[in-house]
Amino acid sequence: MESNQNKLIKTKQQKISLEILSLGHISSNYLGWVNNPVLTKYLEIGDVKLTKNDLENYILNSPKDGRRNYAIMTSESKHHIGNGSIYNINTQDNSYEIGYLLGDENFSSGLCHSMAMFELHKIALLELGLEKCCGVVHKENVEMRLNNKFFGYKEIGPVKHYLQKTNKYFDGIKLELHKEDWLIRAAILSKKHPDFFQIT
Repeated sequence: MESNQNKLIKTKQQKISLEILSLGHISSNYLGWVNNPVLTKYLEIGDVKLTKNDLENYILNSPKDGRRNYAIMTSESKHHIGNGSIYNINTQDNSYEIGYLLGDENFSSGLCHSMAMFELHKIALLELGLEKCCGVVHKENVEMRLNNKFFGYKEIGPVKHYLQKTNKYFDGIKLELHKEDWLIRAAILSKKHPDFFQIT
């Protein structure tokens, strides 16, 4: 029986790439994504309503906070389909966290999610020389938990996670992804599906 991942790989799709998020990426589409409760349900921003000024401040202030933000683009058409971040970079234990939002419903397949995660980890682990990704996923977010396992994440255990912006706790699962595990999975993906996943 063919796996869901293999079915997704065969779907006609553009490869994605990342570029530094700038003020030029702010658009009505971007503002719509971050204010769509369906898209932000499991994100830190939750149901907080954001304005164009909020987005501008976020982009300008993120580098000061050590946050690296990227626009997720289609490689061929250069269409802005979402955003991703590498943040909470800890130089003492070489750890980091990632987050991303795919806003364009035409690019919301499992393949696009996998490519977004792949590209963010590639920058963190290979370009920045970090060693492990830490994070928390909502316990009820089954789709993301499966995608995380596909990439080699290990679920460490349950945790109550506090979100400052929403002033709420949620039931989460603590995660870790180590560089050696990602490299194994990345090598398999780049060999089987070189059109979408490339380590170099």
